[in-house]
Amino acid sequence: MAESEKITNALTIDVEDWIQSVYDVDAPLTECFVRNTNTLLELLAAHDVRATFFVLGLAAEKAPELVRAIHAAGHEVQSHGYGHRLIHTQTPAQFREDVRKSKQLLEDLIGEPITGYRAPAFSITRRTLWALDELVNVGFRYDSSIFPVRMRRYGISGLPRTPYRIATPGGNSLIEFPVCSLKLGPCHLPAGGGGYFRTAPYWYSRAAIRRMNHSGDPAVLYLHPYELAPNEWSELSQPIPLRTRFQQGLGRGSITEKLRRLLSEFQFAALGELIPQLSLELASTDAVAVDSCQTPPHPVFIPA
Repeated sequence: MAESEKITNALTIDVEDWIQSVYDVDAPLTECFVRNTNTLLELLAAHDVRATFFVLGLAAEKAPELVRAIHAAGHEVQSHGYGHRLIHTQTPAQFREDVRKSKQLLEDLIGEPITGYRAPAFSITRRTLWALDELVNVGFRYDSSIFPVRMRRYGISGLPRTPYRIATPGGNSLIEFPVCSLKLGPCHLPAGGGGYFRTAPYWYSRAAIRRMNHSGDPAVLYLHPYELAPNEWSELSQPIPLRTRFQQGLGRGSITEKLRRLLSEFQFAALGELIPQLSLELASTDAVAVDSCQTPPHPVFIPA
């Protein structure tokens, strides 16, 4: 067995509806996300893979049976917040209510504690680090919201690329699961999923995972169910500009086959399953303070 195959990686799914989460935050959710998520559930079942599903509160309200189906299939259900509003557009009180509402809703649906969170569009950045303390106070144990590469709209440079315990401004700490990235010399490149998985060739994603696994570290990947639907535009009532269709649709036709190859080549599990494997290492290291991290002298800026 190859070295990379001995490491269990994490597959994470952000359950949301494209039209509401990406194009118009005030738009009503369509039925597209239900069908797309069911398609993804069938693909994961065919490969006997369990994943973490970060479910948007609005999606859970519209399709509670879908959340129960995700849980019944053995997947981990966690929170993606309630309304897919970027954190910097909210006050601390609004954010607290958003995550509390989502957490309670999901717990009522599956009958288990919700302890993991991912922010909409990875919007925990240097200016919204206060959100980490709100997560701790509401009862979250881990987070997967801090992108490890500085991008145009999100990300913090200089933080670890592997799971670590992050110190919050208020003196608390959380386990942080950064998504997979790729170091090439002085360059630090995104590689963990989403548009990067859609548009990059398969060898690029494969190389990023193998490099992390070769170092003994798990890679965290993410994707959205809508990325498996290349013809979704024809079902929407709103006219979508051609430029947006191109940017958001590029690579959708290839992602299902790419995902099949990854699921066949690497081991994947839910994030919660990785915590026991990492607990001793995380407990023996000090929590990382963001302000103590050095920003690389030549950070790579890539449009999201």
